Amino acid sequence: MIDLKLIRENPELVKENIKKKFQNEKLVDEVIQFDEEWRKLKGQEDALRSERNKISEEINKLKKEGKDVSSVVKKAKDIPVKIQESESRRKELEEKIKQHMLKIPNIMHASVPIGKDASENVEVRKWGKPKKPKFELLNHAELIENMGYADFDAGRSNAGQGFNYLMGQMALLDNALQRYGVDFLREKGFKLVVPPLTLNFETLLGALNGLEDFEQVVYKIDNEDLYLIGTAEHALVSLLKNKVLQELPMKFCAVTPCFRKEIGAHGVDTKGLFRMHQFNKVEQVVFSNPENSFKMLEEMQKITEAFIKSLGIPYRVIEICSGDLGAKFAKQYDIEAWFPRQDNYAEITSAGSCTDFQARALNIRYQKGNDKEYVHILNNTMVATSRVMVAILENFQQKDGSVKVPKALVKYMGIKKISPQ
Repeated sequence: MIDLKLIRENPELVKENIKKKFQNEKLVDEVIQFDEEWRKLKGQEDALRSERNKISEEINKLKKEGKDVSSVVKKAKDIPVKIQESESRRKELEEKIKQHMLKIPNIMHASVPIGKDASENVEVRKWGKPKKPKFELLNHAELIENMGYADFDAGRSNAGQGFNYLMGQMALLDNALQRYGVDFLREKGFKLVVPPLTLNFETLLGALNGLEDFEQVVYKIDNEDLYLIGTAEHALVSLLKNKVLQELPMKFCAVTPCFRKEIGAHGVDTKGLFRMHQFNKVEQVVFSNPENSFKMLEEMQKITEAFIKSLGIPYRVIEICSGDLGAKFAKQYDIEAWFPRQDNYAEITSAGSCTDFQARALNIRYQKGNDKEYVHILNNTMVATSRVMVAILENFQQKDGSVKVPKALVKYMGIKKISPQ
């Protein structure tokens, strides 16, 4: 969440930021109203405690003088009741402020393009020549199922729509992308982490994009305060919760299964690998000081672009506009791969700076001289294997139905071509 102090001192900045996202800025006015009442009550409580102390001194003095203290004692007894009533109301206000603050988006970087939705995202650059084969490409699901390397029916039967079995050379391809992604990041100075696949509510809330994600994205474990992670980012950004960092930047990566409910407009309603409830992903997360965080975002973006280039997949980079930008992001890029069968580009990775938005919720700070300040946290998908596998199956598919293995993956798979069993 953003700093409440920012709303107190510069509410118009926060309102203008919300307007650029085409959302209702009334939340800010309501927070200000609740906060003013909270501070007024806090002042009254302090005054009551001060009065209580004075009365206690007066009672002691009267007792020493042998005088009647009954009227003063009665007055003193009323004060704790008033303090308790005020504290109770303040707790109610604190909860209201918290719930409102969770809905207020991060302050966007000045360079973010203004737009209402994804249709107004801005193309930054392209790489590679989109392939348009002269033969008709097979649907990737049909292709690998016919080869004997996937069983979508068994996945649906045993787990439900959006869960699949991958076998043989497709399982090798998935594993190869994971291993190559990790090796690529380790060479760039990232430390490999094996994180938990579940987090409790408080921790996950600090990492997510808001309360709506609990309904629309994450799976809850019954009778436990535990949720399955939607991405390794959730576990990695909370690794340093409640810590004060001495050296920055700190770079971590992880490869994990990811679990997404994907409720909403897209859903999971088609056979295949492109949109699933469970998939594997290599993630990169960086903890940075504020001065270098946007420079670090560009560096992370370059790393992932270099990875996609090394696979030989044509792509374009999209900068996400204000209306499409997630609440926690100050700036975000997507890489969209070329899918020749769809004759279109589609998103395969996202990189974003959350500035101190997550760090405040997770209480992650760094030592700056004698002070402690909140770090900036950045995340970037290195490779979501399922979507990149689809891109490979479409871009490297041959007329005979086989699929060439990208050169960078040959040493991980031990084969140069994916062919029927």
